[in-house]
Amino acid sequence: MKRFVIKNKQNMSVEILDWGCRIIAIRVPDKLGEPVNTVLSYSDINDYKNDTNYLGCTVGRYANRIENGKFKLQETDVQLSINESESKNHLHGGFIGFDKKYWTLVNLTESVVEMKITSPDGEEGYPGALTVSVKYELLETNTLSIKYTATSDQTTIVNLTNHSYFNLSGDGRLIDNHKIKVNASYYTPLGAKHLPIAPFKKQVENSIFDLRNFQPVRKVKQAICNVNYFVEPTKQINTMSTILDTETNRQVTISSDYPGLQVYFGNYLSGKLRPFQGLCCEPHYSPNSPNIEAYPSVVLHPGEEYRHTIHYHFENF
Repeated sequence: MKRFVIKNKQNMSVEILDWGCRIIAIRVPDKLGEPVNTVLSYSDINDYKNDTNYLGCTVGRYANRIENGKFKLQETDVQLSINESESKNHLHGGFIGFDKKYWTLVNLTESVVEMKITSPDGEEGYPGALTVSVKYELLETNTLSIKYTATSDQTTIVNLTNHSYFNLSGDGRLIDNHKIKVNASYYTPLGAKHLPIAPFKKQVENSIFDLRNFQPVRKVKQAICNVNYFVEPTKQINTMSTILDTETNRQVTISSDYPGLQVYFGNYLSGKLRPFQGLCCEPHYSPNSPNIEAYPSVVLHPGEEYRHTIHYHFENF
């Protein structure tokens, strides 16, 4: 495994691993100039080889779940692998998704690292050879920019995101002292299999899912657990969520041009990590979108380019 480090002039640094094209550290200097790692990491780099928590990885070909691994594409039934055995779902790209592959380095500068991968036609059941590029760029505003591009030689589906777990405390304690805000008026009601159920889009008002104002993580983590927020489709990069550590006042703001945001409080973290030790905010397309016409399309045709951006902006360190 190869580790790459990018930096800016504010002494902020990000470490990227070629295994899973994953973020393994985002270090922001505090007021004394000491680096604070803001994402969950393994102290032993070899632990990423057996990671089951998708720690910091690039998720693909399809982030989140597809019911029974089935969907219809141009009147043809497609069957993907079923790697979530109990619920019979296809999850995060299958048994060997993008998180379990070596990516190829294509560009490295002081502030930029770009990696690429090609998934062959039929891998995990997906049609078409899909070529994906991920560009990490560390801006002088203490913003980490992630840009995804993808092309396919056949009509297929794509849904990429990053699966970092944020913890701004700097000492690995649980996220109970954090607060979260999500700029969304609608969420996706989920059934027992963590899949959207009718009406597919529901107002957050007067519900536990209303995070339009800051809410304490300790208050909502059990009830919400893992939910997708629906954002009106836009080509602009909009602020989706802010995570705040109340003890230090540090915060990270997540912005993107994706139409959805998965919020996961780390309830099921395992191994060398503890439940509720990190908080995920993953911009992407809604779960099971290929089977729900009410959601924005995830179809990519030959000659088209999939293009999306995520920003993590760090403040008050």
